[in-house]
Amino acid sequence: MAGAALLLTAALMVGVWWYFKLKGRLLARAYSYLVLQKRPGSTMESSNWMALSIDMYAANQVRQATKEHVDVVFNGSRQALIAEARAQGFRG
Repeated sequence: MAGAALLLTAALMVGVWWYFKLKGRLLARAYSYLVLQKRPGSTMESSNWMALSIDMYAANQVRQATKEHVDVVFNGSRQALIAEARAQGFRG
């Protein structure tokens, strides 16, 4: 019985960790989309393609810039950044 509880706890912890990793990747993709949209000659399709190609490693590389942007522009609201990106055509 104790082994099953331990296994369930471990599975829950892995699930929570994975959820936050995916959430961080979505945030990095939304931030990248907004940055890419500001580039001259950028289209919605090309920005989405580049933003959606961001994997976990790349998301970790832009984490600090994303955090600073969220803090300064969106008062720390991650959801506001994602909502703004989606309002501008982000499909993530």
